[in-house]
Amino acid sequence: MTELLAVSGLHVDYPGVRAVHDVSFTLRQGEVFGLVGESGSGKSSVCAALTRVLPPGARMTAEAVRLDGQALSDLTDEQMRRLRATRIGVIPQRPMTSLSPVTPVLRQLRWHAGDADLPALLGQVGLRAVLDRPRDAPHRFSGGQLQRLLILLAALARQPDLLIADEPTTTLDPTVQAQVLRLLLDLRDRLRLAILYVTHDLAVVAQVCDRVGVMYGGRLVETGTTEQIFTSPRHPYTRALLSALPGRTGAGSRLGALAPGPVARHGCPFAPRCPVVMDVCAAQDPQPVLDVRCHHTKGTP
Repeated sequence: MTELLAVSGLHVDYPGVRAVHDVSFTLRQGEVFGLVGESGSGKSSVCAALTRVLPPGARMTAEAVRLDGQALSDLTDEQMRRLRATRIGVIPQRPMTSLSPVTPVLRQLRWHAGDADLPALLGQVGLRAVLDRPRDAPHRFSGGQLQRLLILLAALARQPDLLIADEPTTTLDPTVQAQVLRLLLDLRDRLRLAILYVTHDLAVVAQVCDRVGVMYGGRLVETGTTEQIFTSPRHPYTRALLSALPGRTGAGSRLGALAPGPVARHGCPFAPRCPVVMDVCAAQDPQPVLDVRCHHTKGTP
C-alpha cells in the first residue's frame, strides 16, 4: 500500500505543558491506524495538530508532517482550510454538538455536501428518511443518526484521502456503535480511505484497526500490527491495558488492574505506575527502539 501520511517528531505545547512529545508514525492508503490510550494521553491533540486547528496559545512543531508527499507546514492557513475541505475529513467526537442546534439538519447537509447527490448519499448511510424531515433540527435525531450524517459529510460528500475519526462511537450504545464501525469499514474498502481512528476502547481497536499506536503521557510508547499488539505486547503499559480486558484471563481469574498514579515530568512518564520500573526510568526518557519506547526493550522485564 502507498504511504499517504508521514508524521515525524511531532510536538504540541500548551502554555506550561507539553501535551505531545516526539510522536512519529505513518499511515498507508486503505489502512486503519488506531491511536489508543487513556484520556489526556495526547490523542486528540495529535489530531488537532495534523489538521491545524489547535486552540489559541498552543504551538505545534515537527520534523515533518506530509500528506501524500506534501509538507503541511508549508501551507498557508487558507490552503490548509481548503485541504480540510477536500483531502482530509474529520469525524468529531460528539455528534450531538457538532451541527448548528437551530438550523434544520437537511439544510445543513445541503450547505456542506456541495454538488454531491444528497439523496444517494443518504441512501448509503441508511438515512433517506431525512429528506422527509426538512424542518427537523439536530435534537430531533438520535446520536447514531447524527454520527452517520457526520460520516456522510466527512467521507462520502468529499471523498477525502485521509479520514480522522476522533472517538466517533464514544457516546453511542453498543448496537449503534457496531453499525457505525461497519459503515466506516465499508467506506474504507470502497473509497480506499486511510483512517486515523482515535479511541480508548481496545475492543474497538481489535475490530477495525490494521495497526495500532499506544499513547501514554503524550508519547507513542508502542506501535505495531493489531495482531502483534494483542498477542505479544512489549511495553508494560500496553500489557497492563490488555490484562484488564475481559476474555483475556481464565474463568475465575481476576482482571488486571493498573494503579492510578501521576505522569512523571522527568524520565519515563509511566515510571510512577510501572510494575517493572528501574532506577534509569526515573532519570532518563527512553528513546524508541524497534517501535517500543521503554528501557526494557533491549532486555527482558
